[in-house]
Amino acid sequence: MEAVQETTLATIAKTLGFAGDAPGAALQVPMPFSQHIVLVEDIHVAGTTHVADIDEIVSDVQVGHELVFERDPGNSYDCWAIRVFAGGRRVGYVPCDCNEILARLMDAGKRIAGQVTAKERIGAWHKIHMEVYLDD
Repeated sequence: MEAVQETTLATIAKTLGFAGDAPGAALQVPMPFSQHIVLVEDIHVAGTTHVADIDEIVSDVQVGHELVFERDPGNSYDCWAIRVFAGGRRVGYVPCDCNEILARLMDAGKRIAGQVTAKERIGAWHKIHMEVYLDD
């Protein structure tokens, strides 16, 4: 009977995701599926005209690419500033008329990001449209 209990416990441990058969092995709990919660449907990246090599950067940016956000609380113009990166290179900022709530969420540890929904060129200005979402 004791051997049956040990076998059952070993089966349960494997089913629950214990790493290995070592005593005291850590439980590996899978992360739940994350979902994108759209916070802003359509805004554009601000400040693209101030990026030195924007023509080269934008040529690599395609609709559907993820945009990474990074807080810039030391920004002398806007304490709620959020930098926007595409492919590891800065393309601009989240516009100041909608960045405070996003910045507060980021400061609270939430992952806020964006996705390119469209791009167009108007004269020398590259207008990158994006959707902003909470990855929760």
